[in-house]
Amino acid sequence: MADINKPKKHRHKRHYTFMIISGDSDGSSGSFHVGHVAAQVLAFSIFAIFLFLICYVIHSAITLSSLKKYTVQQSAQIEELDTANKELIQKNSELENEVSQLSQALNQKVEAEAQTAAEEQQQYIPSLLPISGTASMENSYDDPNSSEIELQADGGEENADEEGAEGEDAEKTPVDTTGLDPILILTTEANSTIIASASGTVTSVTADVKYGNSVTIDHGNGYITIYRNAGESLVHEGDSVAKGATLFVVGENNTKLGYQIKQDGVFVNPEEMVEING
Repeated sequence: MADINKPKKHRHKRHYTFMIISGDSDGSSGSFHVGHVAAQVLAFSIFAIFLFLICYVIHSAITLSSLKKYTVQQSAQIEELDTANKELIQKNSELENEVSQLSQALNQKVEAEAQTAAEEQQQYIPSLLPISGTASMENSYDDPNSSEIELQADGGEENADEEGAEGEDAEKTPVDTTGLDPILILTTEANSTIIASASGTVTSVTADVKYGNSVTIDHGNGYITIYRNAGESLVHEGDSVAKGATLFVVGENNTKLGYQIKQDGVFVNPEEMVEING
């Protein structure tokens, strides 16, 4: 009964009134009422917005600072890369110059070697006149089966008449050159020397029934030269001789030289070799 008689407590609803006062001269103002729950929601919303703004500002500041650091780092890296690129360009230019110089040096070396090789090969071409002094030349043919020395290159053999006519009075009898070998007969004077027309190896030094002695030189390139003279040979079989080396010394009794050339086993006209290459 005691509890029944106690007065009941009533909860009063809280209301919040917000007034908005104008700054105008008329001093007008306005107000609106917000309930307790709505006020709490509004307060929490304002706090959340404020907190969000603070977090956003802090995040933006951190992001901006990070971007600045990143920008500084990137600028430093760009500068380093630019410096490295300039160094590489300079090194590349230096390497290109070195390559160009090496290429020029290599080309010059190749050209020099080619020229040296050509000059060396030329030493083995029988182009030199095989007489060191002055000499008269007669292009002729040699008959291996005859003891006669001279047959004229035009295929005629000189025969004097009974009265000993010579020169313009001599008649020429045609001769078949089949089986005959071209030979260049050189006549020089004493104290001259008979020399090798090209470098090579002496393959034989033998007696010659027509000229006295014969020296054969193989030049190692298909050319073989034969020197036929009555003098004493100064070289021996197996000797290596250079172009211009002395083979015979010419005296009063060996002024005539029979000179022959073989190319790939076939006799060729020595005069043509001397004229073209000498």
